[in-house]
Amino acid sequence: MVLAGLLYSSWPLGYWLNPQADRGLASNLEALHQPYNWVFISMDISSGIFTGIVCRKLLAIAKRSSSQKTLLGLSVAIWGTANFALFTAIDAIVPLDCVEGSPNCPVSLHNPHLVFHGLFSVGSIGGLTVSIFAIWLLLFVREDAVRSLAHLTPATFLLVWLGFGILTLYLVLHNQTSQLAQHLFISFCSLWLIVLPYFVRLVTNLHPIDIS
Repeated sequence: MVLAGLLYSSWPLGYWLNPQADRGLASNLEALHQPYNWVFISMDISSGIFTGIVCRKLLAIAKRSSSQKTLLGLSVAIWGTANFALFTAIDAIVPLDCVEGSPNCPVSLHNPHLVFHGLFSVGSIGGLTVSIFAIWLLLFVREDAVRSLAHLTPATFLLVWLGFGILTLYLVLHNQTSQLAQHLFISFCSLWLIVLPYFVRLVTNLHPIDIS
């Protein structure tokens, strides 16, 4: 999963391989006819594949180590991440047909490739959002996690995640881009991929609160 996270955050290579395209959406680096676009496409597809492999392993761990209620929550978190992996790979397989924001590239609603790409991007981010929320909820209802404040880590992730996500979406809808916001958001995605196995292990080793 560490490798999957690093591969997903391929944007730093844009400063070296294609600095012109890296000024807009990170997806511009994968656009057709862009130099080295195959590097960024391959890295996203590989990230999706590695994430899917790990998610399968995490499901097996959850099934062996969890109660029925905990298993349900972990399954939601893991399948949300698997959804992210699948949609990310599909996004990379069908890249943009032009560099968004360039004079010869139609605006979003008149560009089927950009609409398609946007739908799968939103779907992938939705899956990861569900994953973060599910892990936070599983920790929030466990007494030893609350005492150790372990639930605050995914809660912080969730708040920062939503903040950058809403900001990035707002800028895209208004035909604006913010490299800093977008790159930080991608980095948080990668970081969540890396720490997800830790949280799955943590949840399986905790005891639920007695609410009877």
